[in-house]
Amino acid sequence: MKKDYQTLQQLDRALRLFRRSGIYDRVNTKLSDADIMVLFCVAFCDMHQKVKLTDISKRLKVTLPAVTHKVNDLVEKNYVEKVQSEKDLRVVYIKLTEEGKKYVESIRDEYYSPIEQLTKHLGEEDTKNFLRILNKISEIGKIKV
Repeated sequence: MKKDYQTLQQLDRALRLFRRSGIYDRVNTKLSDADIMVLFCVAFCDMHQKVKLTDISKRLKVTLPAVTHKVNDLVEKNYVEKVQSEKDLRVVYIKLTEEGKKYVESIRDEYYSPIEQLTKHLGEEDTKNFLRILNKISEIGKIKV
C-alpha cells in the first residue's frame, strides 16, 4: 500500500498553521488554564445541579486526584468552597464563592472570544463536524511514535 505523502504533508501543514492561528491565545489571567477549566465547569454545571468532584472529573475527562488537587488549590485561593451534603455527610459539593463568581464573570467573554470567532467563521454545521472530529481524535489518546 502506497502512502499518500502529499495528503500527510497537507495535514501536517494545516495542523501547524492551526497551532499558530492564535486560537489558543488566552487573556492574561492570574490562574492557570487548568484552574480556569475547573472554575468554568463548576460555574456552568452549578446552574443546573449540585457539583461533586466526580462530576468535574467526568466532565473534564481528567483523573479524580487531579481534580481534587485543583479544587483544593482553588479553595485555598477562595474561588470555590466545599459544602457537605445535609442528607449524606460523605457527599461534598463544590460551589463558587462570591470571589469565584466575580472572577468567572470578569474573564468569561474574553477567555472564550477566540473560540467564538472560530465558531462564527466555521458556521454551525462545520463547528459541529470540527468538534466531532476533535473528539474522535482525542479518543485515540496520545499517538505513540
